[in-house]
Amino acid sequence: MGLLSHVTMCVRWKTLTAVAIALAPLGIHAQVVLPPVPIKGPYPVACTNVEQDLGRVAADETAELYWRGASNGGKERYVDSLLVSPANALTATVTPPDDADLYDRWAGTPISYVFLACYPTTSDNARADYVLPRDTVVPKMQRGSEGPLLPANPLRLPVLLYSHGYGGSPLTNSYLGALVAFASWGYVTVAPFHGDLRYSLFGPDAASSLPRAYIPIWSDFVAMQAIRPLSVSAALDTLATRADWRDRIDINRVGAFGISQGGETLMLLGGAELNYALPSFDHKRVTQDPRVRAAVGYIPYFGVASVPAFGYSQAGAEGLTLPYLAISGTADPIAAPDIVRTALDLMAGPRGQVLLEGEGHDLDPGSGADIITWSLAFLAAWVDGDPASKAQLAHGDHVEGGLDDRKLFYVDPTANYQGLWWASPAASESGWGINLAHQGDIIFATWFTYDASGKAWWLSMTAPRGNTGAFSGTLYATTGPPFSAMPFDPAQVKATPVGGATLIFGDSNNGSFAYTVNGVSQTKAITRQVFGPLPTCATATGSLAAATNYQDIWWAVPPGSESGWGINFSHQGDTIFATWFTYASDGAPLWLSVTAPKTAPGTYSGTLYRTTGPPFDAMPFDSSRVMLAPVGNATLTFAGGNEATFAYSFEGVSQVKAITRQVFRPPGTMCQ
Repeated sequence: MGLLSHVTMCVRWKTLTAVAIALAPLGIHAQVVLPPVPIKGPYPVACTNVEQDLGRVAADETAELYWRGASNGGKERYVDSLLVSPANALTATVTPPDDADLYDRWAGTPISYVFLACYPTTSDNARADYVLPRDTVVPKMQRGSEGPLLPANPLRLPVLLYSHGYGGSPLTNSYLGALVAFASWGYVTVAPFHGDLRYSLFGPDAASSLPRAYIPIWSDFVAMQAIRPLSVSAALDTLATRADWRDRIDINRVGAFGISQGGETLMLLGGAELNYALPSFDHKRVTQDPRVRAAVGYIPYFGVASVPAFGYSQAGAEGLTLPYLAISGTADPIAAPDIVRTALDLMAGPRGQVLLEGEGHDLDPGSGADIITWSLAFLAAWVDGDPASKAQLAHGDHVEGGLDDRKLFYVDPTANYQGLWWASPAASESGWGINLAHQGDIIFATWFTYDASGKAWWLSMTAPRGNTGAFSGTLYATTGPPFSAMPFDPAQVKATPVGGATLIFGDSNNGSFAYTVNGVSQTKAITRQVFGPLPTCATATGSLAAATNYQDIWWAVPPGSESGWGINFSHQGDTIFATWFTYASDGAPLWLSVTAPKTAPGTYSGTLYRTTGPPFDAMPFDSSRVMLAPVGNATLTFAGGNEATFAYSFEGVSQVKAITRQVFRPPGTMCQ
């Protein structure tokens, strides 16, 4: 990508004349304490029919053995054999694919599943609670052929797929409590009775008593893990096809919540590849349900250091796009936070991790407010696409009260930061700025500032996104042929490393710019420079030639022919603010700027300014010392979204350059 291949362009800009800026950004370093959300939401809760004939339970058994699928002594147990009215319960048959690596002896074999759904109900629902052994209470449970009593509004309710921990069931009190809590916040929350013990007596919660890699039971353990996500998808299929549910659920708003093994189940549901072979750690995809828009894992089990769930170094999680939030206990001996983090760092979608200090592998009642607050925010952000929730996740540090929780990291790779930025608060350091060309997972930054003598100076940086969401790279100072050189020889362009910089964004409009230049280190809070209607930028989905907003980095035609100089356009409304980074007659870095309003269809013209100001490291930066001198004029003429000319007059030299967008991460970025 020409100069971009070794330089991240750091743009310094001058004050935009005749433009009023009004913006009150939130400082990037301000840590927001999230108010706790009550565990019990605004809705009363009811649940589907799981009425049971406990007379079928032998004297030496318990009903819980059937809920958990405990099978021993030649007897198979599952909750379906206790149901009083199977036809009125939520049930399905799951047939795993014919893949013995994953499903062992269950490959191609039909398996029965029962589901429990809890949902928001009406305030006048007078149905009785259903009491089961171990003080288990299913609220306002349907009986017989009764259908669900749902609130009139909204017409369609979001769905939360729920996956309990290994060896448990939706009727285990702690699991049922979480199921009911989410339903009280408006979700139709549906959970399979996984019946893990039908498949494997080896699981994360049995790790203390069984060898972790005991080969005779390994294939059973793999099968149990692989079948779990299939049953979760079957739960959604069941709701989507039943006459009493299909018209009341919103199939486009589906989230998921999993505990312990259930956290791993949701990763597999999103397309992660399961480790199925020892000692080779071979891994393959189990399934991928595109209907699931986001998932939260509480104390999620991603394997152990010696046997990671997704293969060697969690490689099977690489590139996973399912938005995923992990809530981990720092003292968890079974689901260690660092094992989870290894997988999260390989993922490509929105992701984050919250740590509960000192918590182990339990569903601690004291953590309820922390869990529900983080979970509801994440689900609102990525199931509903709520901008306020996305900002809350970006800025939030911990939940007030409750346990000692803290956000370890959060990454939103869907955000695009392309455009012109300056110091925050807006106009507080008018006179310098940074242009960001954001394509895919790379930002090419050009920083327009001033050297020690006050002359216009630009630095640049190619900054790939790191695992934490920050963009970091080496800062370069560049020299090259004079702007007037004909021809312009890219071989004369020399880039010299002078330091490094990191960009961190709290939301789409606010961030921080930390840099070290020639031994001087500083951090600046930055915000977008707004002088008109801000465009929205995203990865291009159509032809760049069709674009009507020209915000981007542009360079000479044909691409690469004059690598070493370029021009950034910040295009808001009918005005383009352009920063041209080039070289003076002595080859020193030089930048000029122009505020170019539209003067005709496809044409933007204005006066070129040369700027001087305080050195880049001035503390404080005194904007009153910024001086603008008109030195020429410039006209931008666009023949299309990816084709233009740049005509200028400067220091007695007039030239016209054919220019095009610089695409360094296909398909590029388009703003509108």
